[in-house]
Amino acid sequence: MAERPQAIVVSGHMVDRPGRPQPRFPSEQVPRLAARVRDRLERWGARPERRCSQAVPRGADIIAAEAALERGAEVRLVLAREPGDFVSDSVSLPQTDWEERFRALVGRADVEIVGGSDDDVYARTNERIIERAREVDDHPLALIVWNGEEGDGPGGTSDF
Repeated sequence: MAERPQAIVVSGHMVDRPGRPQPRFPSEQVPRLAARVRDRLERWGARPERRCSQAVPRGADIIAAEAALERGAEVRLVLAREPGDFVSDSVSLPQTDWEERFRALVGRADVEIVGGSDDDVYARTNERIIERAREVDDHPLALIVWNGEEGDGPGGTSDF
């Protein structure tokens, strides 16, 4: 009997903009996090029959999506807004390659746009990520990169 597909959901902090009053995910931590994410996905056995669902703002989510694709897993992106608007809100960071990395992921993954009201679009996106994962597995694994504190607004990693 074949092993049942398993889902992984991802939520994590965005890399800080320069001058963030209270650093949460400084850019110098990116290599360390990337290594930890790759290690976790390897231990969980992320491979082609595994599905990874996430929102992919700059930072932890993009890192995890890239690592999942490297392992051959299917990546499903659930975006709060159309890609152009999402880039402006959650990806773009001057003098970095986050935008290019995001666009490369969009070209290689299944993409769903949640859209709708600004008031709750990120919270609804979190819910949809979990729904998509549960279409594959009732008990998805969760890769959460979070500092344990309240977020900047509704629908962030602390709400996930």
